[in-house]
Parts: sequence; C-alpha cells; structure tokens
Amino acid sequence: MSKITFISAGAGSGKTFQLTKILYEELKGATARPSGVIATTFTKKAATELRERVRKELLDKGEFTLANQMGQARVGTVNSVCGSLVERFAFEAGIAPNQQVLEEEQSRILLNRALDAVLDGPEQDAFLEIVRRLALDAPGFGNNGLRWKNDLKDLVNQARANALSSQTLAGFAAPCADDFLSYFPKPTKDDLFEEALRAIDFALPAISKIAREENKKNTGEYLSKLNQFKRDLQSDNYSWADWLSVAKETPQASLKLKADGVAAVLNRVTEHPQFRKDIRDYLEQVFATAAKVLVAYEGMKLEQGVIDFVDQEALLLKLLENPTVQGFLKEELDLLMVDEFQDTSPIQLAVFMKLAELAKRVYWVGDVKQAIYGFRGSDTELMQAVLAALPKINGKKEILGKSWRSRPMLVNLANSIFVPVFAESLTEQVRQATLGDRGEYPQLRPVSSPRRRGITVTVY
Repeated sequence: MSKITFISAGAGSGKTFQLTKILYEELKGATARPSGVIATTFTKKAATELRERVRKELLDKGEFTLANQMGQARVGTVNSVCGSLVERFAFEAGIAPNQQVLEEEQSRILLNRALDAVLDGPEQDAFLEIVRRLALDAPGFGNNGLRWKNDLKDLVNQARANALSSQTLAGFAAPCADDFLSYFPKPTKDDLFEEALRAIDFALPAISKIAREENKKNTGEYLSKLNQFKRDLQSDNYSWADWLSVAKETPQASLKLKADGVAAVLNRVTEHPQFRKDIRDYLEQVFATAAKVLVAYEGMKLEQGVIDFVDQEALLLKLLENPTVQGFLKEELDLLMVDEFQDTSPIQLAVFMKLAELAKRVYWVGDVKQAIYGFRGSDTELMQAVLAALPKINGKKEILGKSWRSRPMLVNLANSIFVPVFAESLTEQVRQATLGDRGEYPQLRPVSSPRRRGITVTVY
C-alpha cells in the first residue's frame, strides 16, 4: 500500500488552499500526470473550485499545457468518480457502459415505494400493534415521519452503506435484541398486570373521595388519568409509555401515599416479560422487514434498468478485485486525494483503501468534529480507526494549525469548548498541537496573511 498522508483540517484552516497546493506541486513537479489524478470532494461545487484553482495556478505560472490537461483529472464527488471508473471498466463489470443513475431524491422515492409494497400485507398488523405498545407510532424528530418508519429506513440505509446482503441483515436481529435487552433488569415472575390493577383498585376509592371533597383541578386530572389507564389495561389498549407516564405523575400531597403504591408497581415495567418480548419481536420484525425492503428495492431498480449511488460504489469495489483493472490503475494512478474524509461510509472507505493500494501517493483530509452525514452511513469511528492504523501502514499525520477565518478570541473560545469535549478522541499529536506542551490552552497570535485579508491565528 502507498504511504498515506492524513491531514487534520479544522474549519477555516485553509484546507482547500492546501489541497490546491498539493495538486499543483504534484503536477508542476511531474510526479503526477493530470490523467493520473483522482480527487474526491463531497459536493460538485467543491470539486469545481479545486479544479479551477489548480488550473489558475498553472496558468499564472505559464504551465499552459498542464492547465489544458486538467480536464483529464478525475476531480469530482465520490459518486461521480466511482461512476466514471465503472463506466470505463463496464466490460470487466459485465454491464452496459451507459448506466442510468438515480439522483438522491429519485432513489428516496423508489425506496419509499419498496417500503410501502413490503408493508402492504396482513402480516404487518401484529407488528403495528407492537409498534403502538412501544409508542413508536408517534412522529420522529421534527415531525419527519413516524419513529418506527424512520428506524426501518435508517436500517436499510445502514445496510446498503455497509454492503450487507438481505440475508446477512436479517441475521443481525437476534444478536441485536440480545445485546439491547442485556441492559434491562431480569424479567420478573410476578404478574405485574394484576398487581397494577390491584394497586389502582386499592387507591381509587380514597382518591375519588379526596377529589370530591377538595374539588381541585389537578386531583381530578390525576383521577381521570388513573381511570383511563385502568380501562386501557383491561382492554389491552395500553402502551408501555403509559406505565411510566402514570408512574411519574406527581399529585398533591394528600394523594401521595395512595399514588406511591401505584407508581411502585408501574415503575417495574422494564421487568415485565411482555415488555421484553415486545422489544425482541419489534427488533426481529424491523430487521426482517428491512431485509425484504432491500430485496424489493433491488427488484424495482432491476425492473426499471437503473442503479443508484451506492450501487456505483459497490460495483467499483468489486471491480477493484479484478486483476485486469488493478493492472491498469496501478500503472496510471499517480495521486489519490480524498476530501471530507470524516463523512466516509464503510463501503466508500473500502473503495478508498483499494485505490490506496494502487496509487503512488495518497492524501486524505478530514476533521472528526465536522462529521454531518451519519444519516448516510458515515461513521467517524472509521476515521479514528484509520488514524490509529496509520503507523502500521507507514502513514503519517499532518495538522493545519492556523485559523484563517476567525479572530483570536473566537478561536480561543472554540478551543476551550471543544478540546475537553473531544479529549478522548484526540490523538496525542493533535492534543499537543492544540493544548501545548504544558497542557494549557493555546496562546493565539494574529499574523498577516499573504493569501487573503483578515486575521489568521496560529497555535503555539
């Protein structure tokens, strides 16, 4: 594997400038040919900016031939680069060279269709009853879909980001349930339903009497809630959230003695065998349903003759195992650059690792604090694992230690907040550069910038 240089680049540290400098120097020094460059960014705008900055540098230095050849460099988003390589090696992949690729929104719509098709069946009624009891039929964060549907979609997306088959995904259900339930108390042999009803029946006469005598609003509301909960228990229309909700009620002092007896039983809900069974059944159903959605989604894409971004990554990953493809790329690939590495998904990391084995020089740039695409399958632990493995693969780390964006006071404030928060994840090299040799917060000194107006801040 080629030696990997990882560049830790915080916000405003001149990352794009550094990438431009590296790419320009590689081209100017003839250690990289334009056609031998692969550079991935997270957006089309960032890719265009990087390409044009390098082209301008070359033109300013009179390197007109190299500037004109910049169009040969593969500079783009991860998926555009993957797509171009898949198209080039379509014969080796056994597919048509011109693939119709779904945009993200199109992919989301088709995935929702697959989800609806799988859920449109009578066998889902029992599952939805479990969902109701677990109170997962409420809107998720920001009212963006129901919680259980969000869980299902997240699971499908995570499976695809990790290149998991439907069979492998379904097999994770039992271990996941075992692990989750290991954090709960052991199931009780007591009949908590009967105990809850007895406690409520014992408390109701006294609470009703106090409610009539005192005629207070909060007493009446508690009484009404207790009666409703009793009816829900008797008709199997309860949710497990109701148990905790009633238990957490804090009625007035005159009701406390009676209410405490009810709360003592209801607070044992996590010991209830049926509660544990619902959790296990829910997880097993979610994993099984997600596996079916994967199959349905793949079938719909095949029927329409389309692929999506994850398919491009999976196709390229498989191609990189092909000796013929490896031979071509090992001869051609002079420089591999990956921007926004902290938002790399597992399947993308696998692609980058394969390409790194073939490239002559490799630069990865990222900052764990700026990870924002967990919902797409990225995982900052991957970046931490790569950093930990760098010494074993003869890699090295560099840190961009200047802020070109903020005043010293703001940078000092940011350091004082984020260094303690990220203390466990910071490597010793980063810790020393940030805190200084004595473990103190950095002394920030503004220095003039030859590149842009404003204030730069150097960590000393």
